[in-house]
Amino acid sequence: MKLLVQGADVITMDPTTGELRDSDIFVEDGKIVAVRPGLADTGIDAEVIDARGMIAMPGMVDTHRHLWQTPLRGVGVDWVVPDYIRGVRLQFAELYRPEDMYAGNYLGALDALNCGVTTVVDYCHNIVTADHAHAAVAGLRDSGIRALYGHALTPVTSNGWDQSPPGGMPAGELGHYRERIALATEIRDKYFTSTDQLLTFGICPQELPIAPMDEIAKEVVDSRRIGARIVVHANQHCVRQMYADVAHYGQAGILGPDMLFVHCSFMSQYEWQLLRDAGASVSVCPETEMQMGMGFPSIAEATRFTHGPSIGNDCVIGTGGDLIGMARLTLQVTRWKTDEPNYQQWLAPQTMTWTARDAMNWLTVNGAHAAGLGDRVGSLTPGKQADIVLVDMRGISQAGWYRKDPIGSVIGHTNSGNVDTVLVAGKVVKRGGRLVHIDVDAALQTMQHSHEYLYEQAEANGGVIPQPPADIPMYKDRA
Repeated sequence: MKLLVQGADVITMDPTTGELRDSDIFVEDGKIVAVRPGLADTGIDAEVIDARGMIAMPGMVDTHRHLWQTPLRGVGVDWVVPDYIRGVRLQFAELYRPEDMYAGNYLGALDALNCGVTTVVDYCHNIVTADHAHAAVAGLRDSGIRALYGHALTPVTSNGWDQSPPGGMPAGELGHYRERIALATEIRDKYFTSTDQLLTFGICPQELPIAPMDEIAKEVVDSRRIGARIVVHANQHCVRQMYADVAHYGQAGILGPDMLFVHCSFMSQYEWQLLRDAGASVSVCPETEMQMGMGFPSIAEATRFTHGPSIGNDCVIGTGGDLIGMARLTLQVTRWKTDEPNYQQWLAPQTMTWTARDAMNWLTVNGAHAAGLGDRVGSLTPGKQADIVLVDMRGISQAGWYRKDPIGSVIGHTNSGNVDTVLVAGKVVKRGGRLVHIDVDAALQTMQHSHEYLYEQAEANGGVIPQPPADIPMYKDRA
């Protein structure tokens, strides 16, 4: 199949090409063949997408999102971490059926596509039974998104977040490690055998607050044995018994470039140096971190010590899917953080230390690298997959945009509502502001059924956060 995206102002994020005015993108068999002005005049026989008045940019990459939680959107807007553990990890998680996992991943991925996010790292840590895992992957597959599926090894109802998980151990619970790693291997073998597909495979080991390091180290070694990319929650808990996750990984000798560490809000200089030396990546989740009491987004540190930070939505229970708006907020608070020491001395900043291009890097090339997909996506480079987003600049709120700086105009003056067209591997999944590759009404009905069931079950089992609140040992002195 051949497509010609015609007449766009193009943000390629390719350092040799840069930004192009009034240019065309030729796509064939899902890959970018050429990006330059005048391709339409060469007689190419292809379906034309009229992109005049739009900015073409690489599809965005969300490097940390719990898609399974999508049916609970909005419940955690005013929550801190202990509320999240009590409400989601200890209450709702156990109530999920496989069909709810499907609904969460399916609708969550559609939300990402609708916002111009063509790749997502799905941290799927609600694998109660084997059927839950199969349903989660099916939801991703049916959505049409590109994804790194992160299969978590955390046992759901015996995970140690509290002393006595409500409800006990349900039938089919994957409580033993041999069962959990066997299921991970089964999932990999069933869905991730081809190297030329939208879905890739990852594993999320257990977390230090609930498992000893020797168990986690074994999980990492076994993950590498079966060819999984490794995604880790790390250094995000503001508690007295600091867990120093990265230091423990370093002492265990298991750090590597195949690892994506998420959050890293409370890190020592030594730990940042460990990540630098290992070539590991970092995903920063700014809105969730600032909301839930997980520290200030570590953009500056990740920029200094790693390939560069990427951005994740994290908990959809409290934040929306607009990654452009999230990048803008992150850019501004990082600027403030950089300038704040000068304010203490009544010194005004004289130069801009963080730019819109930095933010665009977080959303595209850095995200692709963090997901292990830098050779496939992240820039509009010939030979890469045609993951393309067209941002409509013809509206009242974009009129007068500065044509010499399309990156600044996207970061500064647009949001997910301006995403007109989305292509994943050359397939049009959104056009004219609407998803076109699925039945939207049927998808919404799927979500509504799951949403209603989960809240009915929560109310029948003590409410969203059953009272009295469950004791959470590591937060005992703080919650």
